[in-house]
Amino acid sequence: MSVVGFIGLGNGGSKLAGTLVRSGAPTMVLDQDLTAMAPLVAPGAIAAQSPADLARNCGVVITCLPSPAIVSEVMESTGGVLAGLAPDSIWVEMSTNDAQEVVRLGAQVAELGTHAADAPVSGGCHRAATGNILIFAGCERAIFE
Repeated sequence: MSVVGFIGLGNGGSKLAGTLVRSGAPTMVLDQDLTAMAPLVAPGAIAAQSPADLARNCGVVITCLPSPAIVSEVMESTGGVLAGLAPDSIWVEMSTNDAQEVVRLGAQVAELGTHAADAPVSGGCHRAATGNILIFAGCERAIFE
């Protein structure tokens, strides 16, 4: 199984990433607040050093960030996700974002020979904590599977 990378360990992201760790999925995590990573690293997640480091080491990269501006920074900055994405990897966008920004970044992801999935969630943090959240996956069927 490929390593799943998770960037953004706030209210929802920490719970979603926690479900991956609890299920035994190989998981790498990153947050600007290093203390947010500790509860996931203790039971087995790997701490990433940067968005590019995480992207280089993961077949799936999930972003769960609080704004379009932060998503753009994490994706496009020097040392960002785009700098590390390997061909055929998958970027899954679960952030608070807008459609135009997801399409714009998705085009950059595709130029690298990688894949994008727009995957907003519904159900709140309490449902994310139990692993019982609704995820709307917008992508090609093969990427979904």
